[in-house]
Amino acid sequence: MQKVNGFINKNLNLIITIFIIIQPILDLVVSLSLNVFHVGLNLGMIVRMLFLVFMSYVVFFIKGKRKYLLVYFFILLFYSLGYFLALDSNYFMSNLHGLLRIFYFPLMLMLFLNIKDIKIDNKILVMTMFIYIILIFIAVVTNTGFNSYDIAKKGSLGWFNSTNEISGIISILLPITVAQFMNKKNIVIKVVLSLIFIFVIGEIGTKTPVLSLLITFLVSFIYFMIRSLKKKNYKIFTGLLIILTSVTVTSFLVVPKTNFYKNIMIHVKYLKLDSVDDIFENDYVFDHFIFSQRITFLKNTSNRYNKASLKNKLFGIGYVNKNGKEYKAIEMDYYDVFYNHGILGFIVYFSVYIYSLYLVFKNLAKKIDFKQLMEYLSLILVLILSLHSGHIITTPAVCIYVVIILKKLINNKANFMNE
Repeated sequence: MQKVNGFINKNLNLIITIFIIIQPILDLVVSLSLNVFHVGLNLGMIVRMLFLVFMSYVVFFIKGKRKYLLVYFFILLFYSLGYFLALDSNYFMSNLHGLLRIFYFPLMLMLFLNIKDIKIDNKILVMTMFIYIILIFIAVVTNTGFNSYDIAKKGSLGWFNSTNEISGIISILLPITVAQFMNKKNIVIKVVLSLIFIFVIGEIGTKTPVLSLLITFLVSFIYFMIRSLKKKNYKIFTGLLIILTSVTVTSFLVVPKTNFYKNIMIHVKYLKLDSVDDIFENDYVFDHFIFSQRITFLKNTSNRYNKASLKNKLFGIGYVNKNGKEYKAIEMDYYDVFYNHGILGFIVYFSVYIYSLYLVFKNLAKKIDFKQLMEYLSLILVLILSLHSGHIITTPAVCIYVVIILKKLINNKANFMNE
C-alpha cells in the first residue's frame, strides 16, 4: 500500500491532468449512450464520483490537512440526514442524485484547497476546451450532430448532450484560452483554431459563449489600449483601433449568418417585438428574451417553497413532488441551491465557496499581468453565468473547472488549511 500511496503522491498532478483531459470523452460517451444506444447509465457521473472518492483518499491518507475537511464532512453528513428526513422516502434515489450532483462542487473545492501542491497548467484547460470545440466542429461539418434545441430554434451541439453545460465550459475557459494564445508561437495553428472556435460558437446557437466572447474581447481591448497609452506606444494604439474596426465590420457581415443570430430573430418574431425598447417595457418579454423564462421558474419555485413546511424551508424541497414528478429547475444556480436544499443547505454549500472568493480577492495584486487578468475574468464569468444561465457550479461536468480556476487564483500561503 505504501508503494501505491507513494506513486499517487508523486504523480498526483499527472492524475488530475488526465482526469481533466478525459472530461470531453466522458461527456461524449454519456451523450452517445443516451441518444444513440438509449442507455440511461451515466458513466460520467460515476467516474466523477469515483474521482471525488479518490481525492478524499488522497487528503485523508496521503497528503493534505484533514482537520477542516473532517469538520465539513460531519456538517454535511448531519445536513444530509435532515434533508432525507424532510423529504418523501419514496423518492430517495432522485433526491440522493440531486444532493450528490449539487454538493460535488463544494466537496471537490474543499479537497483541492486541502492539498497545497496541486498545479494545473493553463495549457491543459485550453487543450480540454479545444477537444470539445473540435469534436463539435467535426459533427457540424459532417452533419451528424444533435440539435441544441428540441423545437423552433436552430443550432448543433455536435455529439454532446447538454447545451447549457458545454456552453458553460467553453464560456468560462475562453479568457484563459485568449491569454494562452497571446504569445507569438504557432501563429498559424492558433489562427486556424480561433476560426474554428468562432464558427462553432456561432453554430451552437446559444447566447452564453457569444456573450463570453464579447466580454473577453472588450476587456482585452481595454487592457491593451490602456497599456499602450501608458507606454505612449501609439503604433500599438493605432493597430488596436484598426483591429476594433475590422472586428466590428466583420461581425456585421458574419453574425447574421450564424445560428446564434437566427435564433435571436426567431425569438423576436415569436414575441412580436417591434423595437429593443419592447424588451424592457414588458416583464414577460424581458424574462422570456433575456432569461429564457427563468424568472417565471423562479417565481413558481418560490411559491412552492413558501407553502412548504418549516423542515422543508430549512432542508429544502428536494427534486420530486408527492406525485413523483421532478420539479422544473430554475437554472439559476444560487436559487436552485437555496430552494432545493433550504436555508441550512445553502449555508453549508456556500460557506467554502464564499471563503474561497474572499481569499481570491483579498490577495488580489494591485498590478496584474494579462494572464492573471484573464484568470480573474474567467472567475467573474463564473459568477455572472451561475446567475444568468446556470449549470456552472451545480453540475460536476462544469464545476471541476471552477474548482481549478479558484485553486489557481488562491495564494497557497493565504489558505488557512495549509498554514
